[in-house]
Amino acid sequence: MTSLPLLLLLAVATHARPRAPLPEADALILKALAGPATGWTAVERVQVFLPGKKPKAMKVNVSGLPQGNMRLEVLGRKKVPVLTQVRVAREAEAPEKGLARLNRFYELTVSTGGVVAKRKTWKIELRLKTGVLRRALWVDRDSGLLMKRETYRDDGSLRRRERLVKLEMPATVDPGLFLNRVPESDVWAPDGFISIKRDEKSTTFSNGLEAYTVSWDGKNWRVTGDIAEDDAERALLSNGRAL
Repeated sequence: MTSLPLLLLLAVATHARPRAPLPEADALILKALAGPATGWTAVERVQVFLPGKKPKAMKVNVSGLPQGNMRLEVLGRKKVPVLTQVRVAREAEAPEKGLARLNRFYELTVSTGGVVAKRKTWKIELRLKTGVLRRALWVDRDSGLLMKRETYRDDGSLRRRERLVKLEMPATVDPGLFLNRVPESDVWAPDGFISIKRDEKSTTFSNGLEAYTVSWDGKNWRVTGDIAEDDAERALLSNGRAL
């Protein structure tokens, strides 16, 4: 005879809502690169994990417009912006080009990502062709906004985490915040990174926690430091033309 608790469990299982089908990795990446279709504001926490040391952390205020413009304010110890950057959508790389670069370096797989900043997400794992996990991305299921990103070392240890800890979406964002920006260099760098040292053969970029250098060794351009493979390629292409 079947027990009552078992019958109740079977009834719950029978009426459970089916899980949402997993999206294709390429389609999800394109959605994330295109950005949300509405204005939004967020607070992001960036952490860098150093072997044998305490993690270093900083906070960033982020806001975005529907057309893809994005503003970042890196906050100092007194919560005062020490660096402000504006990314303009018309100057950004086409999503299809970004996806093509990711596919050159990584195998992409999608799974359920849980909840980040009260939003349901999909998780995309980016593995080198050798199978080594290099990065993981958590993307908002509804808007495509990148909610969380982790970068890993060759041994699988966590090197960097960027996570939205507070999000308002939709939000009313003043377009004036994206005007009269300080002209940026012709070279490309990941969000939050700026040039801190430059000479005829090299440029070093930092975000206050990490750094990388693009340099000319007499024959080729190369990138050394804390930067992922796909970002390194983009940095090489950009810096190689500019130096």
